[in-house]
Amino acid sequence: MEPIRPSRGKARGRPQFPTIQPGVSNLPPQGIRGPRPTISQPIPSSQPLQTPVTGTMPRPPRPMPPRPTGAPQQRAPRPLGPRPGMSTDNLPRPGMSTDNLPRPGMSTDNLPRTGMSTDNLQRPGIFSDNVPRPGMSADTAALKQDPMAGVQQITEGLKNLGAGDALVPLGRGAVRGRRQIDLEHFRTPRPQSSLGDIGKQGTSGQPVKLLANYFPITSYTNWCLYQYRVDFNPEEDRISTKRGLLAQHRELLGGYLFDGTMLFSGTRFDPSTFELTSSRRQDDQIVIITVKFTNVIETGDYANIQVFNLLLRNCLRHLKLTLIGRNFYDPDAKIDMAQHKLQLWPGYETTIGRYEDNILLCAEISTKVMRQETVLDFLNQCAADRNRNKDWMINFKSGVVGTTVMTKYNNETYRIDDIDENSDPNSEFSKKDGSKMTYIQYYKEKWNITIRGGRQPMLISKNKKSVRRFGAEDTLVYLVPELCIMTGITDAMRNNFTLMKDMAIHTRVNPKERMERLTNFANRLLSTPDSVTELKRWNLTLSNKLVELTGRTLQPEPIQSRSKGYNGGEEADWTKHLRSLPMFTSATVKNWTILAPKDCCREVEAFAQSLSKAAQGMTFVLPRPVIFPMVDGRSNTFLNDLEKVINESNPSLILCVIPSARGDIYSMIKRKLCIDRAVPSQVVLLKNVQKNNLSVCTKIAIQINCKLGGAPWLVTIPKKGMMIVGFDVCHDSQRKNISFGALVSTMNDAHTSYFSCVEPHESGEELSVHFATGISKALAKYRAKNGALPTSIIVYRDGVGEGQISHVHKTEVRLLQTACEQFYGATSVPLAFVIVTKRISARFFAPSNRGPENPRPGTIIDSVVTDPTKYDFFLVSQHVRQGTVTPTHYQVIEDTLRLPPDIMQRLTFKLTHMYYNWSGTVRVPAPCQLAHKLAFLTGQSLRRSPNIGLDELLYFL
Repeated sequence: MEPIRPSRGKARGRPQFPTIQPGVSNLPPQGIRGPRPTISQPIPSSQPLQTPVTGTMPRPPRPMPPRPTGAPQQRAPRPLGPRPGMSTDNLPRPGMSTDNLPRPGMSTDNLPRTGMSTDNLQRPGIFSDNVPRPGMSADTAALKQDPMAGVQQITEGLKNLGAGDALVPLGRGAVRGRRQIDLEHFRTPRPQSSLGDIGKQGTSGQPVKLLANYFPITSYTNWCLYQYRVDFNPEEDRISTKRGLLAQHRELLGGYLFDGTMLFSGTRFDPSTFELTSSRRQDDQIVIITVKFTNVIETGDYANIQVFNLLLRNCLRHLKLTLIGRNFYDPDAKIDMAQHKLQLWPGYETTIGRYEDNILLCAEISTKVMRQETVLDFLNQCAADRNRNKDWMINFKSGVVGTTVMTKYNNETYRIDDIDENSDPNSEFSKKDGSKMTYIQYYKEKWNITIRGGRQPMLISKNKKSVRRFGAEDTLVYLVPELCIMTGITDAMRNNFTLMKDMAIHTRVNPKERMERLTNFANRLLSTPDSVTELKRWNLTLSNKLVELTGRTLQPEPIQSRSKGYNGGEEADWTKHLRSLPMFTSATVKNWTILAPKDCCREVEAFAQSLSKAAQGMTFVLPRPVIFPMVDGRSNTFLNDLEKVINESNPSLILCVIPSARGDIYSMIKRKLCIDRAVPSQVVLLKNVQKNNLSVCTKIAIQINCKLGGAPWLVTIPKKGMMIVGFDVCHDSQRKNISFGALVSTMNDAHTSYFSCVEPHESGEELSVHFATGISKALAKYRAKNGALPTSIIVYRDGVGEGQISHVHKTEVRLLQTACEQFYGATSVPLAFVIVTKRISARFFAPSNRGPENPRPGTIIDSVVTDPTKYDFFLVSQHVRQGTVTPTHYQVIEDTLRLPPDIMQRLTFKLTHMYYNWSGTVRVPAPCQLAHKLAFLTGQSLRRSPNIGLDELLYFL
């Protein structure tokens, strides 16, 4: 952890960070990891510890109770973590490990679940069940005359549904206001529709034997654990040092687990609060350790599973793996890519969780990209061009801000939010005792590192582990560029075909090799002596055999063109059928225009003919376009010529040929035609025009048809009157505090007609109100087009982390229901709300005579590795030709529609066939993918809500 200091309030727009000058006070260095001190003899304590009492447990060990199918686990409330009157200095420091167990008084719903990327974790929002719904009335007659009337009124009413005064868990047991949290607020109940005789399992499809990347925990002790809070005085922020100080009393404490704040032991100590005295090796500082009993954790408690995870991480440390971020990596097995100045560190994502029948260890291989350059190296590269490029500092900032760096000295990772040009390593900060020191002195004293890079602007990382959405003041971490290694890959690297091809050799692992690497990992865990000793100490037995389960593979989905039906076969790809058959519906194009630089008009003419020929093969008539020659391909030329073309001919569509893949020209064109003038547009690179490839022309012709209201194919969904909604969020590329929530909904029974809208919101605003506003607009539009409201609604919600699910259920679902009541009255409308999660660790393998293979598209997994407290399932919907296929996880959190689980699964698979940009299945339902596409276009290029004149067209494909 680095020197930190509090921010001085929030500025409007882009955050303005305070600059540091010599002599300006800021918080002292904290949270720094150091070498583990040698364990010394404990110094006699001022308050001796009594002999541990082992025979007076208040709760005897008990066997794990059977878990009824689908019943959510109920738990007793925990006592609060912080002691009354405790100094807030004991609350979590920025940069402290988040690999910890649930704190007293904190909902365990906020902890990462197995198979989930913890990079996505965010805190749930504030909510209150007791907030009264406003008594808003809607004039139905007026609404029928004006389809959008009342939407604004409903929006204003929704804003009145405030967050209430409920508490927000801040982590580490800290609660703003020190009041008791009601754990019921954080538990999402499993919908009743999944609690019938068949539970949440479907029946359709062919059973298939599968293996999953989970290892069974074959035995464990049904013991009680006692949880103690451990505080250090003077305070120590380095977890490794804390472990060393506590280890000086290992003989007295016996076997225990310690995560930096909480100690877990099978022994109930007497007295319940006691002090120990240790000596810090670096400076012989006497440290008083206060240990206070807080809780009993019994077998079956969710917190018990988190203890298993803590134990697992202790075992991984014995494998000589390096902890970077939240995962462990093996530097000894690193792969050098010298030609690209990169290293690939192989590693593992691991977590233990409770599943349908057993406790399982989920293990997935991971790769960390380590660049062989520091931020200072990149600064020098940019500065070398300062004579020719006056904007070199802007280029440096754009290349660093938003990226993740790793500090050389403790392998901590930080996201860079800004750069302070007015501070450098010679700048001073204030220590706890009021004295001042420079960053150069600090790193020399603490880490024995000499900073040699001279003047270099300090990097700023905002501590985002706090609940920033709810007004908590940000904390700034200052980093030295010379000591920060750049990680990850840049956009320039992604566009480097050779680099990505070379990297894919190591990162795209086929099922057979992945299974071998996972099995080797389990064997390594079970054969390393220290790891084996740790597991035996806690009587935990791990199998090295992957879990076996039975899934179901649905039949290929029938697809309909205008004249005949077909399907995508085992690979779920129907490109060959699409090129030779008429599209389901074709738009009518009266006139369209191509804008292109004048020196390539002949090539554009040939391209237009090929485009017309490709469209004709699919019975889509594209008349001869008007080709408008431009003087050059500059931004201003495009801007002026677009305005001229629209005023003169008002074309149905404008196709722009741009010389190179410059994002600024693309964004300018899209802003002009999606915000100012509402004209569907297509942007094509000049090199693709020159290649004149018929396959490319076919895809462009399909896109043009979709952007003008046509539909290339149809997948039949029998249920009538259903509106299917997709929702996703994307951040503004320049204004980090602005996000755009995009909603896309179907408008007819064929689900080929769409409505879309985008609602911007600031990071401090509540997203739920904007989501409900979008639903209100979609319902008004549906009624205007069909003469009646939909009889049922299904929402597929993307962009939700595990820790946000309870918040989404408490706020978004409730506001969705409130918005629907304005249209339907008190009876409202049957609806289902489904969370879609793409970033998961679960992988599945299908054994065959040729060895392990990827499951076929349409494979459903709804047992063994699903969560017994949820209505959830996995779906493998797409075919991949390289590597291992990644399934998508679906969780139904609200279901008054009460579709049978089998119908819900089949409907979801059908919807993965309906994304018109790809003649095959995609990873998520089409409305979700369309919402992502729209949110991404808005956040990256438009940065404003699009023109409502386009809201019934798929102009964003």
